[in-house]
Amino acid sequence: MFMADIAGVRVLYTRDYSREEDCHLCAAEIPQFSPDICIIESTYGVQLHQPRNVREKRFTDVIHSTISQGGRVLILAFALERAQELILILDEYWSNHPELNNIPIYYASPLGKRCMVVYQTYINPMNERICNQFANSNPFDFKHISPL
Repeated sequence: MFMADIAGVRVLYTRDYSREEDCHLCAAEIPQFSPDICIIESTYGVQLHQPRNVREKRFTDVIHSTISQGGRVLILAFALERAQELILILDEYWSNHPELNNIPIYYASPLGKRCMVVYQTYINPMNERICNQFANSNPFDFKHISPL
């Protein structure tokens, strides 16, 4: 979120945000001030989502099932934020399912690769789980996922 004061008018600009913590980012905080103007990008707007653990399980179940049946999976995602979340979920899932370790995962995005450097460098804005993992190793140095 960004707040600008322009001639005494407080303008708050924010991307689409969530009040629910995801797999790597903290939940959005409510600002401590009341803006005069609020501009919000709202891709998901007023949609209600299933709990994160339910969505993640459905996601990994579909991928595992597809691979078990000899299929291949192609996931299209924005290079920043959503891609990193999906990659974290898949890397953890692969770590917990050794039978999948011989199945390669690649991400093909030059911008995504450059964004990953930012994630690997700036851990402080991440949620507590990621910060705690970082004490032992960088959670964005993936064991099962490689860039193309």
